[in-house]
Amino acid sequence: MKLDKPLLVLGAILGSLFALYFVYSHLSYFGDVSFLGGILMLEIIIGCLWKFDERFFLLVMSVFCLAGMNLPIRSAGTSGRWVVLAAGAAVGYVIWMKTPRRHFGAFHLIALFCVCAAFVSATVSPFLQMAMLKALSLLLLFLYGSAGARLAVVGRENRFFEGLLWGCEIAVYATLACYFVLDLSVWGNPNSLGAAMSIGVFPVLLWGWLTSDAGVARWRRLAALLLCSYLVFFSSARAGMAAVIMVTLVFCLGLRQYRLLLKAAGLSLCLVAATGMVAPTALYQSFANLKDAVLYKGHKEEGMLGSRRTPWERTAASIKEHPLFGTGYGTSPTGEDPGFDFGKFSSSSETAREHGSSYMTIAEWVGLLGVVPFVMLMGLTALNIGRVWVWMRKTANPYHYSIPLAMVLLAGFVHATFEDWLFAVGSYPCVYFWAFAFMLADFVPAGDPALVSRVVPRVSHPAAPGLGAIAPSR
Repeated sequence: MKLDKPLLVLGAILGSLFALYFVYSHLSYFGDVSFLGGILMLEIIIGCLWKFDERFFLLVMSVFCLAGMNLPIRSAGTSGRWVVLAAGAAVGYVIWMKTPRRHFGAFHLIALFCVCAAFVSATVSPFLQMAMLKALSLLLLFLYGSAGARLAVVGRENRFFEGLLWGCEIAVYATLACYFVLDLSVWGNPNSLGAAMSIGVFPVLLWGWLTSDAGVARWRRLAALLLCSYLVFFSSARAGMAAVIMVTLVFCLGLRQYRLLLKAAGLSLCLVAATGMVAPTALYQSFANLKDAVLYKGHKEEGMLGSRRTPWERTAASIKEHPLFGTGYGTSPTGEDPGFDFGKFSSSSETAREHGSSYMTIAEWVGLLGVVPFVMLMGLTALNIGRVWVWMRKTANPYHYSIPLAMVLLAGFVHATFEDWLFAVGSYPCVYFWAFAFMLADFVPAGDPALVSRVVPRVSHPAAPGLGAIAPSR
């Protein structure tokens, strides 16, 4: 035992000398911005791994959002997101298995079947390497959701959801500043703006505002909620608007907040009426422009869904052509020759195209046989949402932590009907959605309203303290 301390000191000295020699012999690399950025990313990952449950979920979401944003440092997020996701999946799984709350159920088993189906379909893709990497990314995402994402919330529900609310508020005000002060379309195209606000922010702020105590926090969250709603309207994204409307209806009807629903409708009508009285011509012109931008998307001759009709028809034809195992997970060949220098590690115009719906996308990728576990996984997620809504109807209690999770997933399901992101692991809505789906599997409340004062999730093992508890009022 007495030799331990000298050996540790000697090891530290030798390690320091080796590090100094390495730096001295590779000084030229430290003039490369990419190399320095890689070192910085590695330091951030190590720092977040140090307190995995507190920091890593924020790192994952930040890196994936950065990869989808229109910012000068976007390339750092594009390449670094896979390193972060792989680290989160591996370390999160190890930590989860070492805790007494390790539990995997039917939801996680079906997620594993989805990964298997993705790898099987990848073998028939003409772009084998890319399809295999796409399937691997799905494995990393589901592994992270099964362990790492659950570590972020289990046992620290208050801090997680309080931090989530703060993050949503900051996202709204930062987005407003970028679009209307800096004139910077930070989220890229309008559909991305609509997705970020309607899926990631609006459901959480709606829940946070309703569960806040009267005071500064309640008014602050109400302001953020209204501004978030305006950003969705500003994006003119039909999928985002439909998601916001659906979440508001389901949320208010589930909690029997009929008066709130009427107030929201009345406020909207008052704003329209006031605008019509002050500037009737401008109002008429705005409605005409909005009708063309939202309903027709520049395809008025083809009808309301004209912009989606062509992608849907091409996808349906592709499914008929590859009915069993699909075109390969993550790949949709367009028939064009990509040549020898096409990107084997990222999608291109020759290997991917628009489908107009996440559900048609996955059917084309994995075929009618491979899509079965994906349908089951989405069905279980929808069932969990339904159980939460039934509990809401029985108790009219908004404080359970499963409610914001369920509302985010509901918004995602509605939005994915018109967009392709649900199983595109490289997109931030996909990572956000499935992380919440795995969390909700732990937080589905018991059906007995008598348990309103001490709700725990329906799991087969002893729950950790506070798991599924009702959120305190704020």
